Amino acid sequence: MKNLLLFFFLAVFTACGSVSNPDTAVNKLEPNTGVSSTQIDSIFQTLRYFPNQTQFSIAFITDSSVTFYGVVRTNDTLKTIDNKSKVFEIGSLSKVFTTALLADLANENKLQLDQPIQEYLDFPLHDSLRITFKQLANHTSGLPRIPSGFVWESLWHMDNPYKDYDEGKLLKYMSNEMEPANEPGSSWQYSNIGMGILGYMLSHIEDKTYEEMLQQRIFDPLDMQHSTTRRALVSDKLVHGLNKRGKVATNWDLGAIPGAGAIVSTVEDLTKFVQANFDPNNEAMRLQKQKTFTVNNDRDMALGWFIRKQGTKQVYWHSGGTGGYRSMLTLLPDSKKGVVILSNISSGHDHAGRISSLGFSLLENLNTQRDVELIKLKQ
Repeated sequence: MKNLLLFFFLAVFTACGSVSNPDTAVNKLEPNTGVSSTQIDSIFQTLRYFPNQTQFSIAFITDSSVTFYGVVRTNDTLKTIDNKSKVFEIGSLSKVFTTALLADLANENKLQLDQPIQEYLDFPLHDSLRITFKQLANHTSGLPRIPSGFVWESLWHMDNPYKDYDEGKLLKYMSNEMEPANEPGSSWQYSNIGMGILGYMLSHIEDKTYEEMLQQRIFDPLDMQHSTTRRALVSDKLVHGLNKRGKVATNWDLGAIPGAGAIVSTVEDLTKFVQANFDPNNEAMRLQKQKTFTVNNDRDMALGWFIRKQGTKQVYWHSGGTGGYRSMLTLLPDSKKGVVILSNISSGHDHAGRISSLGFSLLENLNTQRDVELIKLKQ
């Protein structure tokens, strides 16, 4: 806990300075068929808190149609733009893809979700730990958010904290230092290192890189042409990230744990992933969305996915954030509705949480529109 608190203290210290508080924005957002005035107003009310050059790239998705809506703030004016094919870091939203790979391997009987990862390693885990694939995937491994010693190693590059966390350091952690705070499987605790280890294990089992697995099992089959962990391949389409003061941020590299958050993508690509989740015949994605743990009265966990309970509805979601980007994906599998938001504003910005709230509100409005349409059809 002390290391975690120190990590956040150092992150704040190295990013010292006030958060960008822009002047009141002029609303020049244009209407778009498929996007309601209520949704456009919600977008304006959120983006007005962020600095100039902030972009939102948004997709409103059903099983049969997609509407894209892009917005940029320039000269304190919010304008509509076409940025559906622009690339953003998606941060921890990558974890949903890591667990999609896990579900795919489990569906092929290449592993069992309740198997201890030790069975696939040729060295002993620290203190003979028995942590399963499922526990890594739903954050019940008991592992901390960040590994021990990470704070000091990243002290001088907090703008890109994971870049030097190589395989040697990861294996040292797993064999000599890994120690859960709670009995694995007993409680929920979000863990970047846990998901990073899961990605490492899947690569180890398949004897392929994380990138190769993503391309072969998800990106190529779904024609996600601009999704990758190799940022240089899409540098011509990359939107520059902004730190909390509105200055250009350093892109993040995830070292030996790309499964925790290394993917860059577009809303155009992520739309294809969302629609694939609506396919009842996709056994791996159906397995990925099965409940695996109850966090509290309002939240369950599937494999990677958070499940938000809203009455009789179950909203599947995940957000992501890096030093210069914030993302949000929400979907209602039963209604076959989804919303994706990619932005280039730091997760450290005081108002970054509004982007997640926007994702939920846009999805609710999208689903309400569907209900109204169904009523009209019945009349």
